[in-house]
Amino acid sequence: MEPLTGVDVAALPGLGLSGITLTVGKSIQGTLEFERPAMAFDPRRIKDSSLGAHTYINGHGSTAIYRCHIGRFCSIGEDAVLGPPEHPVSWLSTHPFAFSRPEHVPGFYQVPEFARLAPDGQPSASGQPLMPLTEPHTRIGHDVWVGVGAFVKRGVSVGHGAIIAAHAVVTRDVPPYAIVVGMPARVLKLRFPEPIIERLLKLQWWQYDLAPHKKTLDFSNIESTLDRLEALQADGALATLSPQTWRLVREGKTFAAQQLPESLY
Repeated sequence: MEPLTGVDVAALPGLGLSGITLTVGKSIQGTLEFERPAMAFDPRRIKDSSLGAHTYINGHGSTAIYRCHIGRFCSIGEDAVLGPPEHPVSWLSTHPFAFSRPEHVPGFYQVPEFARLAPDGQPSASGQPLMPLTEPHTRIGHDVWVGVGAFVKRGVSVGHGAIIAAHAVVTRDVPPYAIVVGMPARVLKLRFPEPIIERLLKLQWWQYDLAPHKKTLDFSNIESTLDRLEALQADGALATLSPQTWRLVREGKTFAAQQLPESLY
């Protein structure tokens, strides 16, 4: 992987109109994998996550996403926080000095007083445990809408087609095509009757390239659209969506970019 120093990925060689905008010094941390196109409008932070094709993050300096696998055609609203780190609640302190590692909070370790106190990545003589290197990921299905100011707890799975209402606090898994509201979030209702949901989950329309058929589909009519897509699928007339896929790895103030051999989904 060759190090790249540009700010706008769309201007970088080989990436073309990727729809990902990077701001050096913030936004992207760790590793980001994305299918083209994915649109991130200057979120506050995306750390060690993946974005499916056509997913967009309407951040503008506010939205934060940590260790999330996000599917295709998702809409992430402003001020949303998905999968933030959690702190141990039964230890002496909930502060990072008790459990962090240099690779988790490098900025903290640049302060000598903190580095002197915090774990250095090696087991202590007392056998004090270290924060696990592989924490649970948060998983957001395909065609999910996350409303303004929503919070999704780390490790939660949100089913395909679900809607998380504005300012909802999601602390448990969300069923497919459910609308959840409140603090903590509860299922208000399902988007469609169960037979329609079963057809949607069986069809998995996000796996196909719908562009050649857009003039023959009425997306506002769920039943006619399903009828048409199911017929096309049965006839083998739906081509698989195989978007160009990239991995970006932060290296200081630059990024290394690598095209992946297969799409994420």
